[in-house]
Amino acid sequence: MSTTARAAAYVRMSSEHQELSIGTQLTAIQAYADAHSLELVHTYEDAAKSGLQISNREGMKSLLRDVMDTPRPFDVVLIYDVSRWGRFQDIDAAAYYEYTCRMHGARVVYVKETFGTEHDPMTALLKTVKRAMAAEYARELGVKCRDGQDRAIQLGFQMGPLPPVGFTRVAVDRAGNRRHLGRHQLKGTQSERIAWVHGPQWEVDLARRIFRDYADVGGSIKGLARRLQGDGVLTADGRPFTEVSIGSMLRNEAYAGNFVWGRQLSGMKRPASRADGVIEPIIPRDLWDAVQTKLYRRQYRRRTRAQLIQALRERLAANPTLSQVDLEAIGIAAKKTYSTEFGSLRAALALAGRDLGLVRDHHRKRIEVGRAVGDRVQRDILDLLGRHGIECSPHPRSRILIVQDGRRVRLQLSWPHASPEGKRWHVLKKTHPRAELVLFAQMDDGPCAHSFSMLTMDDFRRLPPWMPEVPPRMFDAVHSGEDVVARLRSLLDR
Repeated sequence: MSTTARAAAYVRMSSEHQELSIGTQLTAIQAYADAHSLELVHTYEDAAKSGLQISNREGMKSLLRDVMDTPRPFDVVLIYDVSRWGRFQDIDAAAYYEYTCRMHGARVVYVKETFGTEHDPMTALLKTVKRAMAAEYARELGVKCRDGQDRAIQLGFQMGPLPPVGFTRVAVDRAGNRRHLGRHQLKGTQSERIAWVHGPQWEVDLARRIFRDYADVGGSIKGLARRLQGDGVLTADGRPFTEVSIGSMLRNEAYAGNFVWGRQLSGMKRPASRADGVIEPIIPRDLWDAVQTKLYRRQYRRRTRAQLIQALRERLAANPTLSQVDLEAIGIAAKKTYSTEFGSLRAALALAGRDLGLVRDHHRKRIEVGRAVGDRVQRDILDLLGRHGIECSPHPRSRILIVQDGRRVRLQLSWPHASPEGKRWHVLKKTHPRAELVLFAQMDDGPCAHSFSMLTMDDFRRLPPWMPEVPPRMFDAVHSGEDVVARLRSLLDR
């Protein structure tokens, strides 16, 4: 072997608690390199990475990229043993990665294996046996770990994610002593188990409210998300509620007192683990069953093309100039549903009998009226600010008011749309023209404003897409000119 041969080391450890540590592997590899006059030029490391797949092993992927590079940065790859490639259930996978190195001119040496480096039939057989042993070890270890996790679930101990709204965690030691944990606080020792108990009363009340509101006639996930966002209510992670988070919450069996952990994966025979009645439930059984029945019916409710068109015809009879925004306010059916069935919402409306010429005339008139009302409201705002000593000038080509220090306030008007819940105003999240503040005017059916909201652009972008007749707290609505001036001054002084 040449004294100038360059070598690369590849080391992997599947977890922090594995006995075969990174340091142990590197010590053995360095000793081998010194004994065989090899210069160790690079080390590729995958710490705390599973050997069952390569997708999250950046060290191994980097090694394979470099070995195929020209010029190749090393001549030999040193590995502790065959299992460091991975404990792949398909034993050909490890053989493939070794073959990739050899095919590009880099020899692979397992420094702690008894067989040599020659490519004779006996060595090939021993490698195959070792790879099969590594795969079987991984399979048996997985079975044992899953059995232990199943046992923990049956005893009422949590496995997996953080608890949802309404629950908090307690750490339970071997003696049964309990101590509360913060949301992201870790266990004190490896032997402690985690149990879920009821959290603060306001969280428990919130969870019950969400289930009750959805179970009520007319309750929907979208409507719930809209109301919670409008009220400024946050999830356990401090984020606004969304349709996805509410849907997950309504399906979470922990609220009914059951732990469910794991999921059925493609190609795996073992189902999710579950234990019924191991947590103190937050939701009564009758309410839980009502919510699950409603979710099931809505999930599998499929309207025919004729039913979808009939729904549009009924809405067009009440409003011949129906638009997509009107449909969003009503909550009739998603635009995606009509696009999938008919190619586009416009095509579906045409089949339902909408007069496009009438719609265009109506839209043109709304633009003309909206422009005239917008000009008047802008003049009134400019006059109001001037009377209160705030220097302000209009932008020549947009509804932008330029106030002191050159800061820009966008005036945005919104007219009401009818919905089953009453009138609603669309909050259009425009990005242009650029402004630091937004003065949102909630208009009535005529030329007057029902209320105003003065917000920074960041706060405005976080608003829900629709505003009800009674503006929620996060809109911070005001109803007089003096309040508009006071709010603007407070924002300008920040």
